[in-house]
Amino acid sequence: MSEQYIKPINKNKRRRVIFSNAPIKGQSKKGGFFIVSKAFLKANVSNPRPKLHVKRGDTVMVISGKDKGKTGKIIAAFPRESKVIVEGVNIIKRHQKPRGIGQAGEIVEKEAPIFASKVMFYDANKKRPTRIGYKIVKEGKKVRVSKVSGEQID
Repeated sequence: MSEQYIKPINKNKRRRVIFSNAPIKGQSKKGGFFIVSKAFLKANVSNPRPKLHVKRGDTVMVISGKDKGKTGKIIAAFPRESKVIVEGVNIIKRHQKPRGIGQAGEIVEKEAPIFASKVMFYDANKKRPTRIGYKIVKEGKKVRVSKVSGEQID
């Protein structure tokens, strides 16, 4: 195991991070340090950040689970947990208590996060899910490209 100090996102304190070859299970330790898999570590990078293949605003199709085949727009993405919230997918019910005098309690339906590995980018032109590739255009800008149609996404 190797040890390194990093500055986490949106925090002022530096945290100690231990990188290991073993798969990671559980949460951060009480001592204020995190154990991170070496899979996240690139050469000469001091702040490993997990990434998703989709982002907020993308139209995606669910490829496995109880909502398989449904499409929707991504409302929120959580790269650290590797989860996304998709419009109209994975609906859960929350029982809400009355919030004041004379107000009744209610059952609220809302979308819950699902794993990002269960969704695939949906190509509207070809009407089917596709993988995402990357291409560098003339201006030197890196853009996302649909593997099915070959068209630019962003």
